[in-house]
This record gives sequence, structure tokens and C-alpha cells, in this order.
Amino acid sequence: MMQRRSFLQTTASAGFAGMSAASAERVLGANRRVRLALIGCGGRGRSVARNMIKVDGAEYVATCDVYDTNAERARDELNPKAKTYRDFREVLERKDIDAVHIATPDHWHAIPTVLACQAGKHVYVEKPLGHNILEGKAMVKAASKAKGIVLTGTQQRSAPHFAELAEIVQSGRIKDIRYVRVWNYANRAPDGLGTEPDSAPPDDLDWDFYLGPAPKVSFNRKRFLGTYRQFRDYSTGRISDYGTHRFDTVHQIMGADRPRTVSASGGRLVVGGMGDQPDFQ
Repeated sequence: MMQRRSFLQTTASAGFAGMSAASAERVLGANRRVRLALIGCGGRGRSVARNMIKVDGAEYVATCDVYDTNAERARDELNPKAKTYRDFREVLERKDIDAVHIATPDHWHAIPTVLACQAGKHVYVEKPLGHNILEGKAMVKAASKAKGIVLTGTQQRSAPHFAELAEIVQSGRIKDIRYVRVWNYANRAPDGLGTEPDSAPPDDLDWDFYLGPAPKVSFNRKRFLGTYRQFRDYSTGRISDYGTHRFDTVHQIMGADRPRTVSASGGRLVVGGMGDQPDFQ
């Protein structure tokens, strides 16, 4: 598999810019049918896709996952005629696919997005945009050169109550806002994920492909599916999971696109068990 470092060195020379999107007219034309592929077929991907197919003209024609069980489950739920894949690069080679919906673990957001842009596909990629800032820069650069629309999954922006709050603040009805506070919390103390020994991966899982640009380690179920975000190899934890939405809402309501400065503190002080994400940040 392509290593993260070599991939980023060849694609991330540009700085941040606003992620540009082409006009929606590039998607909707005389033929209003949009043929999609789902890359990453876990619970989140399938949930969003089930809503996607409620939109007139949207059809999933391919499902792709390194875990065959999930690829087949998505096919059965979305379109029994869809073809299943393990390798997303085979999906990108299909000329009949208009758009890809990327719902992989976070450490696999960047590479499929960049290659999909280069393949001329429209892209919807779940948040967080990338696993780290360097990946984000590479994705923004690819999107700026893409012929299609590139959208990241900060769907909270579409919620009408946040739009109403933004109008109230930006119209001046609430004046002189000097402090905005957002938070997210959960209680995992004292054992967190608990512990589980390494084991052999399921027969229908390509564990090496799952790891991809992350460090090579033995299979452990805690590193897979619903709990992968507790490991820095695959995610930056709560700060890029729920925090993505919370900070984005501050930007939306205040009419800002980024902070001037950032500082952070935190640590792993209380919660035990597996994982290496901080207790608080």
C-alpha cells in the first residue's frame, strides 16, 4: 500500500484555501440520474446512503469495503444489483460512476478523495476531512483542481435552527459577542474500552488494506469498526469527531471561516483500558 508520507509529499505542496465546489449544474443535467459508489460500508456509510437513495435520481451501483461482510450488507440494503469491491481504485476506474461517497475510518479519507478528484468523480467525504493537517491540505489542493463538486460531511450546517441562529447574530440583533463556548462530553471512566487480546482477523477482512497508511499492527477488534477512533493511528478522537461539528457551528454562526490562533491542552489521566486518545482536550 502507498505510505502516507510518500503520498503527502507528492500532493501537499499547496497551502490552505477555501475548498471550491463547481456549480451543481455539473451534477444535474439532461440526465438527472446520479450513479454513486459507497467506499466504506460501515454503519455510518450505510445510514447516510439509505437517506441518499430517497432522493430522486440517486442510485448506488457499487459498494466497496476491505471487509466483505459490510460491502455485501450495503449492497443488499441499497441495491441488490450493485457490484461489490475490496479495492476502491477499481471503483474509480469505472467510467459509469459519477460520484463517490467516502465513509471509511478517518485515516482513509485523504487518499480516496484525492484519487477520486483526479479521476473526475464528484466526492462526498465524511468528516473529519482528513486525519491530520497535511492530509487536509492535500485534499483542498485536489478539490481546487477537480472538475466536480467536493463536499465534506458537516451536515449540521443544514439544520434550520443553526441557520436561524446565524441570521440572528449576523443581522446584529445580538450585539458585541465576545465569548462563545461549545463542548461535548461522555463518561468512559474508569475502564474505557476495556482490554482485548490480539487475534486473527476475520476471514473476509483484508487487515493490511484496512491499516493502509497507518502503522502495521496485529489485528485487534478494538481497533476496528465502532471503536477505531480511540486510537490515534486512525483518528484524532473526539476533537475531530464531535468537535468538527461544534467548531464548525461557531464559524457558521459568527460568519468566520477559521480561527486566528489555536491553543489546546489535555491528557489521558483517568480513563483506563485500550486506546491512546486523551480523556479531555
